[in-house]
Amino acid sequence: MSTKTWTRASAVVITVCLTLFVVGCEGQDTKDTSSDKGQKLTEQAFDQQSSAVPYPVDDLKDSQERRNLRERLLRQNDPDRLGYVYFVSFGKFLGYWTITGKVSSTQSQMTPADLTDYACDDGMTGCQAQVLEAPGDDGSYGPNEDGVFFFTTEGALIQLPSDAYVYTDQPIAIGSVPELNGDGVVKSAE
Repeated sequence: MSTKTWTRASAVVITVCLTLFVVGCEGQDTKDTSSDKGQKLTEQAFDQQSSAVPYPVDDLKDSQERRNLRERLLRQNDPDRLGYVYFVSFGKFLGYWTITGKVSSTQSQMTPADLTDYACDDGMTGCQAQVLEAPGDDGSYGPNEDGVFFFTTEGALIQLPSDAYVYTDQPIAIGSVPELNGDGVVKSAE
């Protein structure tokens, strides 16, 4: 067989294979599931709305949200910045602490919460990645109690439920809210 004949034969075989593939794909059941129909309707509605009111790419030169996030990050990462944490219970302000630094979550930790390990079976399927719970910073397993913690200007560690405080970086006037000492007791006038 000459090279020219071989090339033509190859082209015919490739064309036949592609035709069978396309015809085979067209013959498949193409019924839309309700999920597919819902997605198509959502995409169609979004396209119509986007055409009617296009996203103002050329008009957006700045982002106030990004400026706010940046400023909050800078303020919260200043270890010398004074802050005020007001203790709230049943809608009443019970007292406040003056703090340095920021309020932190008790769920935060300095090490990863998960570890990846590879389990190898009998050799039939090879090694599979498994995600395992990692021990916390204190070496124990399981979640910490939900809440927040911070350090007062006197150096005391205070921990509160996550929904029992208001933080501000300037004092706020709320009636006669007493200042609490590091033990959570009302400070006496000295």
